[in-house]
Amino acid sequence: MKPLTKLAEHQMEDGSLWELWERDGVLSIQHDGLPCATSFTYGSEQSMAEIATSPISRAGQPQIMIAGLGLGYGLAKVMECLNKEKAKFLVAEPVPAIIEWNRTYGENKALFDDSRVIVEAADAATLCRKRTGSLHAILMRHTHARCELNMADAQAFFNALKGGSLLAITLSKADKKLESILRKAGFEISTSAVPASDKGKQQRMHTLVLARRGRFVPFAERANS
Repeated sequence: MKPLTKLAEHQMEDGSLWELWERDGVLSIQHDGLPCATSFTYGSEQSMAEIATSPISRAGQPQIMIAGLGLGYGLAKVMECLNKEKAKFLVAEPVPAIIEWNRTYGENKALFDDSRVIVEAADAATLCRKRTGSLHAILMRHTHARCELNMADAQAFFNALKGGSLLAITLSKADKKLESILRKAGFEISTSAVPASDKGKQQRMHTLVLARRGRFVPFAERANS
């Protein structure tokens, strides 16, 4: 077995430690020793991107927020699904080191040269409070840690979305508390199981939460109304 090599580390003001590791070409981001993203397991991010962007595939100027960069696979799939000249892809990543690691080591580093990609070193809820009613979708990845979403932040996500748009969240397992918070914030909720990865011998499943702000009206219907 090839050795595990630490490529970089970053300590936050609260003392928590973020690290980037590599073994045999596979990258792994860890937070206080726990894996948060890898270049081996990202299938649920891709499924989330496909499902969340499908209803808005005809939008001429979609604005999408990626809440949590990981290793960029969710961003890459969203850009593939919505390959439009006037699209905007806003990445909210509160750990600046993760942004730099993606630019330096990541498989998707070329995406950051695309003028449609806007990267902010801030948490998603803070950015959402400045974007009332402007986003077509918000994609959030929480497959390696519990999604500790409070009511104020859930309401910020709700208010930032256009009517009928989706907040999509990947989880390692179902979370009824999270679903309850999202419902109280005004979302309509559905869940589904999606493959964690298309690699490896054993297939693990992640939970995809789809939180919609009201009824979706197709763009063709809007044009005729």
